[in-house]
Amino acid sequence: MSGKLPILETREQVESQPSRGKPLAFWRRLLISAAVITTIQYLPWAPSVSKDAHKPEVKEIVYQEGNFTWKPCYENYTCSTLEVPVDYHDKGSPKFELALIKYKATSGPSKGPLFVNPGGPGGSGFDWVRKSGSIISKVVQGQYDIIGFDPRGVGRSNTIRCFKDGTEYKLFAANRPQHLAPGENVVNFAIYKEAVATQCWEKAHDFLPYVSTAFVARDIDALREAFGQELTNYWGFSYGTFLGATYVNMFPDKVGRVLVDGVTDPNGFSGDTVDWMAGSLLHVEDGVDKLGASCEAAGPTKCALAHPDKALAHDGTHYVAPTLRQFLKDLSDNPMLTLNLTTPVIVDQPLAANVLFTSLYKVDKWTVVAKAFSQAIYNGDATGLAKFFIPQEPEKMEDRCPLLEEYWLGASPILCTDGHHDNHPDLDSWMAGLHKISAISPLAVPIWGSGMMDCLYWKAKAAERFAGPWNHTTKNKVLIIGVTGDPVTPIESARILENLMEGSGVLHEHGGWGHCSVGQPSKCTVKVIREYFVHGKVPKKGSFCPMEAEPFEDPVETFSDGITYEELHQLGASLPRFL
Repeated sequence: MSGKLPILETREQVESQPSRGKPLAFWRRLLISAAVITTIQYLPWAPSVSKDAHKPEVKEIVYQEGNFTWKPCYENYTCSTLEVPVDYHDKGSPKFELALIKYKATSGPSKGPLFVNPGGPGGSGFDWVRKSGSIISKVVQGQYDIIGFDPRGVGRSNTIRCFKDGTEYKLFAANRPQHLAPGENVVNFAIYKEAVATQCWEKAHDFLPYVSTAFVARDIDALREAFGQELTNYWGFSYGTFLGATYVNMFPDKVGRVLVDGVTDPNGFSGDTVDWMAGSLLHVEDGVDKLGASCEAAGPTKCALAHPDKALAHDGTHYVAPTLRQFLKDLSDNPMLTLNLTTPVIVDQPLAANVLFTSLYKVDKWTVVAKAFSQAIYNGDATGLAKFFIPQEPEKMEDRCPLLEEYWLGASPILCTDGHHDNHPDLDSWMAGLHKISAISPLAVPIWGSGMMDCLYWKAKAAERFAGPWNHTTKNKVLIIGVTGDPVTPIESARILENLMEGSGVLHEHGGWGHCSVGQPSKCTVKVIREYFVHGKVPKKGSFCPMEAEPFEDPVETFSDGITYEELHQLGASLPRFL
């Protein structure tokens, strides 16, 4: 690999460069020199990174701790970076900086760093900890430093940029659907996906082969070493479970307390993408049925869809789920227009289907989602549905530089290089594969199948890829959590991982719905997690926690354990909504 590989610029670096007359390295050296003189450390983020431009001011105290220089960046948080090579297998490789954020331990001496990953792929660990670090800390009783990091190519860590800025992307994407609508011309949609994939290759082909999960696992081990730790402590959600499974099998002797929560099948994720979808979406329709049945049981005072006299359809026993499905079918031919937001919105079948599908990730959102659908179905007003996709005060186009994770393509650099499409190598076979598995979830298969179509045209191949084996003997046992009604990482995948790990992983089953254990949290499961991280106690085989409250019903709150259901719901609400 040539040492001339250009390091991609972060959004903040582009915005802050005073001139294009000098190379990036010149300005970086100039800024670092100024930092030494003024004792103000230059870090590759700025207030423009966060949407909360009016965040509280924090006292400027920079301190050195081991290999890191930490600087206050948000209230109660400090930020730093770690320089890592683009290619760990090339001694002359260029380097770039991983962006880190820390919420310090609050209870006695820290047990060390707890690295977290919120999933995605393409989710920002930095932003997630900024929003939820204090809650994660409460779960582990304040005994760890909570460390969020943006994986390579994501957010502030050498951002992959496929378009110059927000204006360029939005001009390109204007009037082009992100998902294939029923009856839409497949070839026309596919050419759009091919254009996006080609654009990414043209802009970032030097770096794209080095953002696979195997390289991110090496980054985690570099972080472990830089923090001076013998073992790695880690909590990964959703896609973060594949990252966790990869790490513990690449570095089994470095495994401390590692929790994978909301497990995707590692063989599936590293295998054929369409086949992986089939194994991931097993309980989507079960979730829709549960939403409907729970709504009916709760009644109209708690669920706005609970009006049998207004139902569009009945199946002999239930009416809410059949009504939702009939409404989506009707939208295919009769989209709705809403004009009372900041911009007109066409609520079509793909948009409404996305609202319903993503609502299955978080059970506490079912009440507001049911209200939005009831207004559309019973009153002909789709404003509530449109609000899920249209912010009330949209940012100016010129102010937004879309990072990959800000639209569907956020997953592609990782998803398309970790997996393959060998069983479905062209558009015809891809669509035939989707048709074959559509019965598993008529709701979700079209959404995922069209969104992941980038992979058909993705030119980058991983410079390193890990696809097992998954049975390395780890220094400490890994805690595996699976949710019985998870819509996208089914309990079956957690059981598969436990079997693949052959004794190095122990499964705890979390009874309930939603995505990961925070999709419908329980204090029982929080206790299992806490016992593991704080005391190193691994649950016995067959460990299970039942659902503590029915959907549309509030659980009985207790405060003796130091964390509330509201805080646990906030933890889940800030997770990415892809995988």
